[in-house]
Amino acid sequence: MVAKSEFILYIDNLSSATRSADVKKECQYYGDIYEVERDYPTKSALVEFRRVKDCQYAWRKLDGVSIDGRKWKVDYATKDDLKFFKWKVPSSMYTPSPSRSRSPVRSTYSDN
Repeated sequence: MVAKSEFILYIDNLSSATRSADVKKECQYYGDIYEVERDYPTKSALVEFRRVKDCQYAWRKLDGVSIDGRKWKVDYATKDDLKFFKWKVPSSMYTPSPSRSRSPVRSTYSDN
């Protein structure tokens, strides 16, 4: 699958009773979702949001929530997470921002 955005959460420690539809239902309270993919053997899922604010809000609210007797561990998806789920990494993801500037190097000499 090709990711449509770079706003993707990785959810770990899901109960084996928690289905993809359950994950989607919980995440939809916090914003619009493109896709949810659940991996049963690793008890994890990826959730792709349409907007960055929705993704951030869901991350703050869902991390540590207890559903189906399991405490969810929620974090932003990494490139390795996307590869594991066989998602194609969007080109805008994980590229350095061209607007970043370097801080000036401090002098090691003292004024005394």
